[in-house]
Amino acid sequence: MTAITKDFRLNADKRKSLVSIYEDYIRNQKTKVRLAYDKAKDNFDNLFPKTWELIENIVRQNQPQCDVDTINSMRAKYGDNGGQIHQDSCFYFTNPSEETYESYNGETKTRINENEIHLQMDLKSSEHFAYAYYYDELKSKNLDADFEYKWKGESRNPRYYQAESDVRNYLGFSRSGNDDSKDKAINDPKWQKTIPVIGTSYCHSRQFKVDDITHSTLNQFVIAKEKLIQAHENMFDYINAKVKKIEQGLKTYTKYSQAKELFDKLEIPLNESQIDEQSSMALSVFSPENLADMLTDKDDEFASREEKIAHFKALQSASIN
Repeated sequence: MTAITKDFRLNADKRKSLVSIYEDYIRNQKTKVRLAYDKAKDNFDNLFPKTWELIENIVRQNQPQCDVDTINSMRAKYGDNGGQIHQDSCFYFTNPSEETYESYNGETKTRINENEIHLQMDLKSSEHFAYAYYYDELKSKNLDADFEYKWKGESRNPRYYQAESDVRNYLGFSRSGNDDSKDKAINDPKWQKTIPVIGTSYCHSRQFKVDDITHSTLNQFVIAKEKLIQAHENMFDYINAKVKKIEQGLKTYTKYSQAKELFDKLEIPLNESQIDEQSSMALSVFSPENLADMLTDKDDEFASREEKIAHFKALQSASIN
């Protein structure tokens, strides 16, 4: 253990700095929730191009390219009277099936269940997904990707609206319209891809029928998006619970030496300069040893002690530079 050259009293700002150091550390550890998030994102990235390829095949089977070319030539000659072509990234797919049900008078009847799937392949159509997908990038820019969960169930306050505005502006979701800047996430070519379809701009006016296997395959993409959003929320819940514990414990600490002992037990590098730069239960319940145990997950897949320290120091160095 590194010798403490001096001790000093902790105040609210220093405790806040300690919490921030801990939060940055725990967020970058290979916890189960972090690994689940990484897996969910990798799965989405793997399915995304395959799903686009499948969509393109379905659309062109139903609307051959030669028909699209014909309408384009008619539009060139007759304008809007020549037909309608829309560049689409929104699609509805159905796999109709017959099901029986009992009517109010006890009769057995049948009806058609469309089994509809709605795929939106752009970014802005699901902002919760965007916050999840760009989680690491937003955090690296000191933007709060968790703002929706942080104030969930509470009255929205100025901090919520400021966090929302900062995140949306960074991604390119400005309320006045899309930002034309090419470095905005919303303008990444992967989210700008479209397929020319015959019909109006209302994607629900077009429904493409697919077989059972295709329907199931498309649904896997819907599930992948939902799982990434859920993984983001789970990660927030996990980190937030840890942060609440250390906040509560640090309130009972009066001196730096107590915090240093706690961080040493958690194997988190800590020195006095970090606190300056970042800048009621019984004390026995939150002793450094007890609080360290409360904040440590025995079954998490952490790296070795040496790897953790090296990784965290590298992150600190990068943030300073």
